[in-house]
Amino acid sequence: MTTVKKVASIDIGTNTIRMAVWEKDAEGNFREIHSNRAIVRLGEGMSSGKRLLDHRIKKAVDVLSEFKQECEEIRDVEICAVATSAVREAENKAEFVETVKSETEIEIEVIPWEEEARLTLEGIFWRLPAGDSTTLSFDIGGGSTEFILSKGNRLIQAFGSKLGVVRLTERFLTQHPIDLKEYDLLVSFLRKEIEKISESLSKPKISRIIGTAGTVTTLAAIQNNVVPYDPEKIHGINLKLDQIKQIQETLKKMNLEERLKLPALERGREDLIVSGTAIAIQVMEVFEIEDLTVCEYGLREGTILDSFSKLGNP
Repeated sequence: MTTVKKVASIDIGTNTIRMAVWEKDAEGNFREIHSNRAIVRLGEGMSSGKRLLDHRIKKAVDVLSEFKQECEEIRDVEICAVATSAVREAENKAEFVETVKSETEIEIEVIPWEEEARLTLEGIFWRLPAGDSTTLSFDIGGGSTEFILSKGNRLIQAFGSKLGVVRLTERFLTQHPIDLKEYDLLVSFLRKEIEKISESLSKPKISRIIGTAGTVTTLAAIQNNVVPYDPEKIHGINLKLDQIKQIQETLKKMNLEERLKLPALERGREDLIVSGTAIAIQVMEVFEIEDLTVCEYGLREGTILDSFSKLGNP
């Protein structure tokens, strides 16, 4: 008889909470049996304050309660929940973790950015060939962006930054359509910060750049008109720098209502997509790479693979 183990990975980010449920049989075969996601914007206001806001905590708890119920309906699912930038930096993170545990019975591990980078890389190379090239992977989140330098599938260096789309939008972009002076200030800031990151990574000769998380997958969906969203049609797409710049010019001229009419743009990203796209553009320009490989997988999948590894073979 085939023994099956089921694990749910919940990634509690600054903007989005994402869940995937996988099962693994005795032969070591993985299969995703369920997924869900919700834009919660847990890190709202973290650019000016250091506390998670009560109404955002409530929304997160409601979403996590729903996810827990879905896992109970699937039955016999081990839940592994990790929290990143917003919770990591919040003065009331202990209160948040305790509230979630009390109301949902979900135990959250607040992981340092180094662990976030390691798990993200594991998730990326689960479904992308690592090869033997030098790769820069970046994960644009709501509160931070992680930069991961690897040779083949071996992590060489990682750098955690506070270049998150919620943080940057709250700081720089107050008008939609975008005010060009505000946008120039955002770009100038990003350029300086990413050049510092390049310096910290010893100015490596990068062969390719991989992007993961919502900004780059949304850009891929817009460019290729993937509606409804289909991860299999997004994963592995290559975007040219010129294509990304063209999308950005269009987005900058739109107000929020006009952006929401784009079929491939998820509600809740309409005000954040410009700052996220600006990060992607500056990364490609600073590291002088014209092609971006889009990866559908990252921290959530890395957490699942890590969990199965800790559970041992069925």
